[in-house]
Amino acid sequence: MADLGQFSLLLAQFLCGYAVIVDLLGVWRKDDGLIKSGRNATVSCMLCLTVAMAALWVLLIKSDFAVSYVAQHTSKALPLEYKISALWAGAAGSLLLWLWMQVGFIILVFCRSESKHRIFAANARAIANFVSVFFLFIMINDKNPFALTAVAAADGAGLNPLLQHPAMVLHPPTLFVGYAGFAVPFAWAFALVKHKDTEGPIPLYDRARNWILWAWVFLTIGIVLGAWWAYEELGWGGYWAWDPVENSSLMPWLTATALLHCSRTFRARSAVSKWLKVLSIITFSLCVFGTFLTRYGLVSSVHAFPDPGMGMLFMVLLIHIWLFAAYLFVRKHFREKNLPKTASTRGMKFIFYNNYLFLTLTFVVLIGTLFPFLSSLVSEKQISLKPEYFTKITSPCGILLVLFIAICPYLLRHGFNKNWRPIGMLITATVAIVVWLFTKSLANLFFVASGFALVSLTVEIIGYELKLALSRRGGSGQRRNLRWYGARVVHVGVIMMFIGIAGSGGYGIEEQFALRPGQSARVANFKLVYDKMTADHGPNFTAMYANISVYRTDASQKDRDESAAEDNANLITILKPAKAIYPASGKSVSEVSIRRTLAGDLYLALTAADTNTKLINLRVLIKPLINWIWIGGILMTIGAFLVLTALYTRKKVHS
Repeated sequence: MADLGQFSLLLAQFLCGYAVIVDLLGVWRKDDGLIKSGRNATVSCMLCLTVAMAALWVLLIKSDFAVSYVAQHTSKALPLEYKISALWAGAAGSLLLWLWMQVGFIILVFCRSESKHRIFAANARAIANFVSVFFLFIMINDKNPFALTAVAAADGAGLNPLLQHPAMVLHPPTLFVGYAGFAVPFAWAFALVKHKDTEGPIPLYDRARNWILWAWVFLTIGIVLGAWWAYEELGWGGYWAWDPVENSSLMPWLTATALLHCSRTFRARSAVSKWLKVLSIITFSLCVFGTFLTRYGLVSSVHAFPDPGMGMLFMVLLIHIWLFAAYLFVRKHFREKNLPKTASTRGMKFIFYNNYLFLTLTFVVLIGTLFPFLSSLVSEKQISLKPEYFTKITSPCGILLVLFIAICPYLLRHGFNKNWRPIGMLITATVAIVVWLFTKSLANLFFVASGFALVSLTVEIIGYELKLALSRRGGSGQRRNLRWYGARVVHVGVIMMFIGIAGSGGYGIEEQFALRPGQSARVANFKLVYDKMTADHGPNFTAMYANISVYRTDASQKDRDESAAEDNANLITILKPAKAIYPASGKSVSEVSIRRTLAGDLYLALTAADTNTKLINLRVLIKPLINWIWIGGILMTIGAFLVLTALYTRKKVHS
């Protein structure tokens, strides 16, 4: 099976290289036969990658420890669902998954084009397959998932215990759907730069626009799942540490959000058209650059792969992309500089402001992420920036983003005028500054800005509903616009996330206690009683649980006898934080226990446990409003799917 997988990768590399050559030749000679051959080679490459994926999954499920990748990431006792997810647990498997999706998406968009778009599709396939050739070269020669071990082990090392969590089953593949999906607008942008505007309407724009949204929503889901995993699995009570690997997914999300807004107002030969092409290339480049960060070891990270290998080839790929893009942009500029330009609409300038805001955020995150490497160029040691650097610099941009959400939909249609929204934004900004001067709290600033944004969005939705009701009374029968509603739901979701971030970051409480059975601790209005320690055995781990009874202690109970808190009427819940040991890897991890409410979480993490004396070290955190982060992420996803539903429904109606 390993030989089959290895042969499939070699054949896929040959087919990808062949597809690049014949597509470019077909475009140059306008030869339909060569273009068809390039399309068929791309489809055949996808079949080879599918065989390789299936072969690796069979090896993982069968626990064939003669294969190095299987021995490193699975063990006999590992549950089946984690053997399946082990495919994307390492660099080789995750690269294979990304490439498989990427080639599949390119086929969906650029291998079923109408005959009139065959030249455009061939140009797009050529650049996408060029990227695939690089990926396959790195995979075959360095990160080979089918490499054999010198001696087959009796058992494997097992999957990293931190990755044995439901969120980590879903987090990497959803991220890779986003990364691979952005290859579609990337390839489309390259083909568009080569396309002559005099040849008629822009080909395949609707498909590219829809894939921008598909990629964006899956990247959003992946980032939120990663934050949820960090919160539940790492035991520190946070969800975002500005780690280089976290930043590597955030940067393309920021530029993709700007790209998404540009796609709404796209017009050929306009300034937005230039933004769309540039942002498409930047976004996919940042996806590749994030892979370079995690695999070349440019900066250290707890999530990065320790063996850089041939990771520098990702940077070589990026240099090729940027040089080729620069050449095409310059050539297009001189070739079409005398063509009439499309006039910009009134709302476009606000799209540009939005783009500058997101690019500023991206630049700040990029500099902060690369700062250890940059500092090593001028000094003997690397200097890492604390999370406070990112928080303090990105927070003003975040507040501006909230205010943009509140008024940009209005400004796109009406511009600045004496309406209550622009005036309200100025008043809100003034109030926020005053609040900052008196409280020095960033959280309060976000609450002020988010409050105005929610009021603005609520009024907008109510006004839209009233307009619909009046039109129906007049007999027009106007229907609800799902695309309009979806965009507002996404914006509400973003505001909910900002509220959750502000509440949990600005008003959280953290305490640590050493407790023996029968002892208790008080945090805020909670009393925690350590009852006993219990043991449990899982399929591949042994866990020690601390049973903690949680009681509510309000003002009327503070003067009562301590025994009153033991009354069952005051008992809220029993939490069981644990310390789990995985024999295959010899690692131990903390398994947190959380009481969730919309007002906030009571979060318990067992940092140490002595099985002889039953002494435990307990970390207790109160995280106000944190669940609104996850609710916001769900709303953003729902809103994006509403927009996609509207786009595909309209396409069917028009067809």
